[in-house]
Amino acid sequence: MTSLLNKVVLVTGASTGIGAHTAKFMAKYKPKLVLVARSPNKLQAVVTIKADLAKHEDLGRVVSGAVSAFGQLDVLVNNAAAGLISDVEHTSPDSFDRCMAVNIRAPFFLSQAAMTHLKKTEGSIVNISSVAAQVADSGIAAYSISKAALEHFTRIMAFELAPSNVRVNALTVGFTTTDTQLEFARLVGLGPPTPDVTDPRKEATRKGQPLGGVCSMEDIAKVVTFLASDLASAITGTCIPVDRGCLLTAFHQEAFGDVRNTGDYNPVPTEVKMKELAEALAKSGGDMPKAKDGN
Repeated sequence: MTSLLNKVVLVTGASTGIGAHTAKFMAKYKPKLVLVARSPNKLQAVVTIKADLAKHEDLGRVVSGAVSAFGQLDVLVNNAAAGLISDVEHTSPDSFDRCMAVNIRAPFFLSQAAMTHLKKTEGSIVNISSVAAQVADSGIAAYSISKAALEHFTRIMAFELAPSNVRVNALTVGFTTTDTQLEFARLVGLGPPTPDVTDPRKEATRKGQPLGGVCSMEDIAKVVTFLASDLASAITGTCIPVDRGCLLTAFHQEAFGDVRNTGDYNPVPTEVKMKELAEALAKSGGDMPKAKDGN
């Protein structure tokens, strides 16, 4: 993928998970990487920028830092995300606001700040979304809304920037082997997927994701790299599912119904679960953003 050679690629949320694996995979093709995270000590890159993307003043500084370092910007990967495990009834205003700030407000204004530079290079934007944007389920209300907004933002930006030959696409990601998703699955009693044929979770996983199993972070990184490269020069305004077939099924309603009836499933996780998740991830080195109210 020589089309990434010496291109300036800005990746947010790059200290762990999908962002870190995307940067590592892209590095094979020798771009100039600018990696953004709240914990830059975890990063190894040409340029690292410490930023809290929930803070508006950090957004412009991220883009200007990349351009100051290399003189241009070719690719923006909006990967940083704030999870929120809570149904509508139990979601606090502070938790809701942080989820929206990181998941949709930050990509919106980072893209706005990057537009002038991307027009000069005829570059691209890649947004990381989720199947939660397209499938309704309880317990992740604000997160799902934020990802649905991100996917429609992808289409709008693609339309607006097409005359400048700037492409904008998204990945709709299914269950993935990130610390966040695996810990969430454990907390609500779903998994991770098990090889035990007598365990109803195995059948639920098969129904929910026809290819079985979960996506690896490298699965995601490969598609991000493709969309960022000139190999995808004819693709814009699309949200590509990387989900092992998850969206083909009546996923949450049908597939996990069997699991939820076994007694293992803990229905509608509240913000108490969010606190448990954040604490567990902190111990394991994960980078799950926490709202100011401690969730």
